[in-house]
Amino acid sequence: MKSFKALILLTALAACQPPVEDLPPSEDPLQDNADSGLVEREPDICGASTYRTAAIGQPSSVIPTLGVTRQIRVIPHGGIVTQEYNPYRMNFYLDPAGLITRVTCG
Repeated sequence: MKSFKALILLTALAACQPPVEDLPPSEDPLQDNADSGLVEREPDICGASTYRTAAIGQPSSVIPTLGVTRQIRVIPHGGIVTQEYNPYRMNFYLDPAGLITRVTCG
């Protein structure tokens, strides 16, 4: 019987709470993830845009001749890659024929 009374009391208290959409907006809707281990993804921190024009449409054999000084990762079509994000690493994505289709950071 005590648990039934507690359930009634909790239900009554929950009914008195305002709906989520009626709560005042937070002053800072974005949370600071500094301690979360997340790395903010900047658009082109590795400089991939510098190499896109020269690389896209070329065979993967051209990658060593591009003069990239950062860590690179060549991702074959349908290849399996690890999911850790490294904003300084440059990724070269290949199509089934071995031609470069995308150059990104990560």
